[in-house]
Amino acid sequence: MIKTMNLHKSFGELEVLKGIDLDINPGQVVVLVGVSGSGKSTLLRCLNFLEKAEEGTVSIDGRAIDRKKDDLSQVRAEVGMVFQHFNLFPHKTVLENIMEAPLIVKKMDKEKAKQLALTLLEKVGLSDKADVYPNKLSGGQKQRVAIARALAMEPKALLFDEPTSALDPELVGEVLQVMQDLANEGMTMVVVTHEMKFAKEVANRIVMLDEGVIIEDADPDTFFNHSTNKRTRQFLEMVNV
Repeated sequence: MIKTMNLHKSFGELEVLKGIDLDINPGQVVVLVGVSGSGKSTLLRCLNFLEKAEEGTVSIDGRAIDRKKDDLSQVRAEVGMVFQHFNLFPHKTVLENIMEAPLIVKKMDKEKAKQLALTLLEKVGLSDKADVYPNKLSGGQKQRVAIARALAMEPKALLFDEPTSALDPELVGEVLQVMQDLANEGMTMVVVTHEMKFAKEVANRIVMLDEGVIIEDADPDTFFNHSTNKRTRQFLEMVNV
């Protein structure tokens, strides 16, 4: 579903990604972990072209994407993104936030977009918030709306960039439950998160980055219980797993 080959990304003199090769198959939930600055979020942003890699390729569903020739808004429709800070439009209702992209990018009929948005609100447990503005929502509710908005583009895969790190601890569970439900339905997901319980229970693979390279790519049991990598073990001790 998503493939990177020899991906390099720098910010000025700082090389953040140093030749990343990664294959993500349909239906897999891949969790990216590592200390701050290891390149996790940068890799995620390269996967839907919010960051431009200097070298290497990103392929979606078997097709290498060319930034110059391909319509990146269409690429982003196929690979949706859920951000740490929600990025909802404050002047639009919850329903309007979800309808926006299908109407503008997909040129969807307004009534069809509305019905899709209402269905997705039900899916994330917020049917009663359709006409509410974002400033009246809790952080967990905002993030669930953001997930519904990403799903409105009917993507082939979803990317999550630390989707719970801006939330109060008691609100984390409601967002992770929606993500777990999506995983159970077979959604391809790449998740940057510090929620190790989610990684243990939901991920098919844990990919650990360290200083811009992948140092481990393993199933959760191997990663958490049997890793022989010194940096991985240090990281797990640090996050108290």
